[in-house]
Amino acid sequence: MRKPESIRCFIAIEIPKEIQTLILDLQRTLEKEISGATWTKSGKHHLTLKFLGQVEEQQLSSMTNVLSLVAEKNKQFSIEIGGIGVFPNWVHPRVLWLGLTKGESKIRTLSGTINKGLQDLEYPVDTRYHPHLTLARFKKQVTLVENSNSFTQYEILANSDFLVDEFTLVKSELHPNGAIYTPIKNFKLC
Repeated sequence: MRKPESIRCFIAIEIPKEIQTLILDLQRTLEKEISGATWTKSGKHHLTLKFLGQVEEQQLSSMTNVLSLVAEKNKQFSIEIGGIGVFPNWVHPRVLWLGLTKGESKIRTLSGTINKGLQDLEYPVDTRYHPHLTLARFKKQVTLVENSNSFTQYEILANSDFLVDEFTLVKSELHPNGAIYTPIKNFKLC
């Protein structure tokens, strides 16, 4: 029996181009202070609401029905980007990220509603969700303890607020030169 076709997917809020440019400028500044990082490429920043992994193509129809219902029940809202953090900690960071200064509770609610809706399709609920935009990843062990205080100047990223009026189901293809993201379907919030 042939294995069903599947694609790697996630659900995210896409970041407007003008804010992608602000993030790229921030990355260029941080590159001078931080070594050993692999920086997220320009235009690849998004705010993940749920990572799905491999999704069977035959399940996409059911998934889009659930996501349409979620969108119909959630209102548009504004967010603002700012504040730098790391996963898991400053001593042994693996990911350098940019957080939110406004709208985090709305993002968490939307993510939670998506998680709950997809439970019937047997997707596990993400209980450790933390909204963030990945700036860089570290493959080798580095420490950022000395840098952590200097990051306070980025608590607010000027002109980084925008209206979240939709979320997107995205196909993710991994390649040696980086991931390629292709929107599958946008879901408009009410």
